[in-house]
Amino acid sequence: MDAPRTLAPERSAQSLPRMGGVLLKLWLCELWVLLPDSGVNMKLLPHEEEVHFINEYVNLHNELRGNVSPGGSNLRFMTWDVALSRTARAWGKKCLREHNPHLEELNMAHPKFNGIGENMWIGPENEFTASIAIRSWYEEKKRYHIENDSCSSDCSNYKQLVWNTSYKVGCAITKCARVENIRYAAVFICNYAPGGSLSRRPYTPGIVCSQCSRYDRCTDFLCSNADRDQAIYYRFWYPRWEVPRPIVCDPLCLFIFFLRTLCFSVCVITVLIIQSRFPNILLEKEMLFSPEVVEIEPEKVEEKEEGIKGEKMKKKEEDKGKEKEEVKEEEDREKEEEEEEEEEEGEEEEDEEGEG
Repeated sequence: MDAPRTLAPERSAQSLPRMGGVLLKLWLCELWVLLPDSGVNMKLLPHEEEVHFINEYVNLHNELRGNVSPGGSNLRFMTWDVALSRTARAWGKKCLREHNPHLEELNMAHPKFNGIGENMWIGPENEFTASIAIRSWYEEKKRYHIENDSCSSDCSNYKQLVWNTSYKVGCAITKCARVENIRYAAVFICNYAPGGSLSRRPYTPGIVCSQCSRYDRCTDFLCSNADRDQAIYYRFWYPRWEVPRPIVCDPLCLFIFFLRTLCFSVCVITVLIIQSRFPNILLEKEMLFSPEVVEIEPEKVEEKEEGIKGEKMKKKEEDKGKEKEEVKEEEDREKEEEEEEEEEEGEEEEDEEGEG
């Protein structure tokens, strides 16, 4: 009878943590479902320098360019360019349905090329893929008539996509809260170099690779060249008009920082060496200058004392002289008074005798 009573509390104590863990998991699942931007609907847009993203849009560009209809005789093979992708990202951050006005300006859209081409796709963020955006540009070929080089409506994106002299491409996708009437929008931009003027046919129809340069070879039905297609990473270049501008330290900045650090280190080491070899340098200075002060000060004190004594003696002598003069004057006055009294007495006696 006692055994069940002792086991019951242990079983209930073990069941409480299990029940708490189950309730916590259920609460977390409900929270995950209720969050508006979580779960299946949450989507992270790729960075412009993410390798998978780059391979996706570069390969798709070359696939579409190599399969144009009618076939192209002088279309170039495309490779990735980091400066073009940074320009695309910088302009996409502005969340505008307008083309970049800096594409024709010198060194404002690329450190090497001028006259950059641009294609833009804007749509809901949850509907974006690089394939959807690029294929939508390619679909404009239905409006383009290559025989007479005319468009039934806008086909500029298609012409830039299959422009024969372009061989560098850089794209970027940017998230925007709103672009015109589209909320939670995505702005996908691709920049091309050299860009197309779009004032002629984008390519020359004919046998594939038949008009490639003698230094080129045919790769995926496109004209490729190892030197031309070499990837260059512009480490310290960013668009000047980008806001906010990334913090970049170029070689000159690094050199100045290293030089300042070196000078500071040399100064600190020099001070430490001097202090270690001459620890009592301040005391030595005091000892060198203190005897001179001791020798000079008594002389000045003696001179001052002698001067004071001399002045006192002079004053005493002057006072004595004045006292002597005053005594003489008093004596002279007393004599004169005595003489006057004697004269008066004599006159009085003479008068008395005359009367008798």
